[in-house]
Amino acid sequence: MLHWLAARRVAGLWIMPDEAIYGLRALRLWEHGKLALLGQSGAGYSVLYPLLAGAPLSIGTLSTGYALLKPVQALVMSLAAVPVYVYLRRSAGTVPSLLAGGLTLAAPVVLFSGYVMTEVLYYPIATAALIAIARAVETARYRDQVVALGLIAAAVLTRVQGIVLVAIFAAAVLADAALGDRRRAARYPLMWAPLVAGAAVVAFRPSVLGAYATTVSRGYDLRDGLGLSYDHLAYLILLVGVVPAAALVLQLVHVVQRRADSHVRALALVTVCATLFVVPQVGFFGSRYAPHLLERDLAALLPLYFAVFALWLARGAPRPVLASSLTAVGLLAVLVLAPWNTLVNWDAFPDSPGISLLLQSPGGWRPLTVVSIVGAALLVLFRFVPLAETIAVAILVLFVWTSLKAAHLVADYSRGVQSVLVGTPRDWIDQAADRPVAYVYNGDAAGAPVVYEQRFWNQRISGIVSVAPNVVAGPIRQTQARPELDGALPITQPYAVANDTVSLRGDEVARQDRGPNQYPLVLWRLDPPARLATATSGVLPNGDMAGPARIVVYDCAGGSLSLTLLSKATRKLVIELDRRPIVSTDLSGKPSWSTSLAVPRSHGPFPCQFTIHGDGLLGSTRISFAYSS
Repeated sequence: MLHWLAARRVAGLWIMPDEAIYGLRALRLWEHGKLALLGQSGAGYSVLYPLLAGAPLSIGTLSTGYALLKPVQALVMSLAAVPVYVYLRRSAGTVPSLLAGGLTLAAPVVLFSGYVMTEVLYYPIATAALIAIARAVETARYRDQVVALGLIAAAVLTRVQGIVLVAIFAAAVLADAALGDRRRAARYPLMWAPLVAGAAVVAFRPSVLGAYATTVSRGYDLRDGLGLSYDHLAYLILLVGVVPAAALVLQLVHVVQRRADSHVRALALVTVCATLFVVPQVGFFGSRYAPHLLERDLAALLPLYFAVFALWLARGAPRPVLASSLTAVGLLAVLVLAPWNTLVNWDAFPDSPGISLLLQSPGGWRPLTVVSIVGAALLVLFRFVPLAETIAVAILVLFVWTSLKAAHLVADYSRGVQSVLVGTPRDWIDQAADRPVAYVYNGDAAGAPVVYEQRFWNQRISGIVSVAPNVVAGPIRQTQARPELDGALPITQPYAVANDTVSLRGDEVARQDRGPNQYPLVLWRLDPPARLATATSGVLPNGDMAGPARIVVYDCAGGSLSLTLLSKATRKLVIELDRRPIVSTDLSGKPSWSTSLAVPRSHGPFPCQFTIHGDGLLGSTRISFAYSS
């Protein structure tokens, strides 16, 4: 219920273009039985998540479906607590098991239940897979191996990142054999076969990874990758509440001393192996593709740490003086040596809601100061407080506080993103058009995500035409075209939408404002054949020109360009047509200036290019072209 209440405050899609891609694929699957995204396969963007999301999204209007999706996702993401509780109940008892499940639910990453993202399904499935791996390592039974491999397969079908689970399974088996009976490694034929086969397929044909194929086929800078991996290790320690990481170290010491039973040993080794594989996986991936903190990619590790913490509590929270002291000092060193003051930023927030308290800390402290104080306080509790349950309560309170803060920031942030990408109402194109619509992309201040957002909320958009050299990045079919001399574009739809840096031949049907720093979007009913009328560059959304402004007009012979300009800081104004001056005037003492510039009928078939030069800031309230009748 609490997750759903937090999710309701998310105004709309804002991790772009990912959310729009997942949402469109989900709708496509449920409505047409296909996963293609406007004709592109979008391989690598999850198979199982569209099955989950498509059902509620396809009920009623899209706004209704989006609202219904959130409680469904809150329930699904909360299921991550179930395997943790079931696995621990017999060995740790009811209270520690409930505590581990509670921490799994209270972690800020569960706020992703309000996003149209694969993390919603990956969090419970990957948690179940890792718990199943620990069980299989403990027992070596074929049944447990089959369960683990089945859940690994489900995780991979949900998110390609899950392929790392196979390596974690293998590493944990080898580590367990090294610390116990070395012959145990031979008891996992069901694991070794898919591991070898999968590694061979990925090595020789990385295209099977679909959209993520480039992540294994491209090189990475070693220094950057190791640096961001260290940063994510420090962030992981903070994410789990520090003390569970300390508990893992003590449990590992217990395992190395060969004093731990098979249950404790298996869970500790799987947690260590998962950390050793997932943290570098995230760090190296981020160093090339998203150089900031990626909490959502670390999420599956959190329940493991909470399970280790619960087992440690169930054992009486043993803290040998030397081992616990060295552990506290070491973890604090890892935390304070990370560059928190640069890691914590608004670019990272959509992917890492756990940094919310660091973005706006009490007293205005810098992130490194907050991390140092919180980390030191938790480690003091770990080392000296005899009642271990007090530590658990402190961590739970910290998680709840962070989650509440993150929910508030997400609500504000997502509203701002919605106004920039889609405006109000979101389905304005579907309301205004009664037939298919083409999206003409000529670049945008908000970038390609605006195309995905508009496409998600407006189902009448059936094609994308990118005006070269612009291109919409991502798995979406589009036609990249250069306009013909008369502005002709390869559009078959009767309507087209574009931002108002371009105009098309036809009638303006509707206009969508997206705030003062974005170009409005305009829906046109096209005069066949579809043609560009004008393309403008160098003019800001508010009409200002800080440098030369250019207006390209197609099929311009015999028409006229009408201008109303505001002198602002400009005195000398020069206007050129096809690089030849046709106006040169002094605007001193003239707040505004208007003119109509005729194009001779003898102008050739090539487009006109008007260039407006001012010697300072120049404003405009009207730039329009009238064609000859």
